[in-house]
Amino acid sequence: MVLSVLVHVFSRRHEFEADRFAAETTGSGAPLVGALKKLAADNLSNLTPHPMDVFLHYSHPPVLQRIGALVRLSARSASPLR
Repeated sequence: MVLSVLVHVFSRRHEFEADRFAAETTGSGAPLVGALKKLAADNLSNLTPHPMDVFLHYSHPPVLQRIGALVRLSARSASPLR
């Protein structure tokens, strides 16, 4: 159980990194956001799982967290101060 929790933590971190890489490579996170929304709808995903359930059982971040990270990334890259 302990090992699986650690593996899930690293897997979620890498998933955020992969999302960031995809958004930076394509120049926009919008296509990935659209794909995540479609997958969530098709799979009837739980958009707001309990944080403890995510911590213990999820190998990927919840969809809303991934979309939020992509939106923040695009807002940062569009900032004129950068």
